[in-house]
Order: sequence, then structure tokens, then C-alpha cells
Amino acid sequence: MGCCRGRNILLFLLVLQLLVVLERQVFDFLGFMWAPIIANFIHIAFLIVGIFGVLQYRSPYVVTYSVWCLIWFGINLFIMALYLEVDKVTHKDDWLSLSTGHQSFWSENGIGCKTVTANVNDGATEASKIEGCLLDFEFVESIQSGAECVLAFAGFWLGCWVARTFTEEDDHFDFIGGFDYNSAHQPPTKSSRMQMQPL
Repeated sequence: MGCCRGRNILLFLLVLQLLVVLERQVFDFLGFMWAPIIANFIHIAFLIVGIFGVLQYRSPYVVTYSVWCLIWFGINLFIMALYLEVDKVTHKDDWLSLSTGHQSFWSENGIGCKTVTANVNDGATEASKIEGCLLDFEFVESIQSGAECVLAFAGFWLGCWVARTFTEEDDHFDFIGGFDYNSAHQPPTKSSRMQMQPL
């Protein structure tokens, strides 16, 4: 009974992670953030492996998903460090767009953001800047990565627990010899008069 409840909770968590990463993937595509796009695709593949493992009671697949959750946790911690500019890492180094010069979708299209243009040098050139954002894009991206960290942490522990319960509740029925463990491992007796000899 405990396995079914844990299995259902893990399945719910996997579907929730899939929805969150698909939302993130859409906004990364809109901002041409290529490194997170690639990482999100890999994460989606491991989520599918995890869903298959949970539905088919395959503990190796669930363990694979759990190990990926640790890696995904580290990736999202790194993204949070980039956007919050922890120590010397910064998102301005253009690592996330793979040096293509693109920025996050939220940098120009955040909630309440307005583009203000100003004339520079007597109207010859115009410069635009973003003002009035309700929440800066660095915080929006960090919140998304933080949510992924929480889900990955929960997925790791829940995946390990479900994989362990799958292994404990696995009954190894021997279809060849029935319930007798040694019957499948003993050579059959030969009733024939003809003995086979090696050449």
C-alpha cells in the first residue's frame, strides 16, 4: 500500500515537473537562450524515462531519473548564481545564450515593463531602456530556477524511496521450477541410455 501511495506521489511530481519545464522551455525559446533550451530538452527526456519507470514498476529507470535530479539541481543552482551574480559569475557574460547576444525573454517583456526611448545627440540616435518592471528579470529567472531546484530535490528523495520499495516488493518467481529455488539450478536427470560425451 505504501508503494502505491509513493508511486502516485512521484507520478504527480513527474507530471508537475514536466509542466514546469515545458513552461520554462517556451520562454527560453522566446528569448533564444540556447544553453537552457538544450538542458530543458535533456530534462524532458529524463522525465519521460522516470514516468515510464514509475508506470512500469522499473526501479532502474526511477534510479536513473533520481540521479539526473541531482545533476538538474546543480544546473539550476548555477543558473541562479548567474542571474543573482554570486561572486564573479554573471549573466552578462552571455553564457546562457551561447554567445549569441540574446537576453532572457523577461528582460524586455516582464510584468509592467515599458520601453522608453530617448533621443541622444540632438535626435540623431535613439536609445531605449526598460523601466517600470514589477519584478526584474533576474529575479524572475531565479524564481524559475528555484522552483526547479525544489522539484528536483523532492524528485531525488521520492525517486530513491520508490525505487527502493519497488526492489523490496519484487517477488522473484521462478517460472521454470515453480517455488522451489534449487530446481531451476540443478541439471536434469538423464533417463536415456545414450550419454553425450565431449569430443
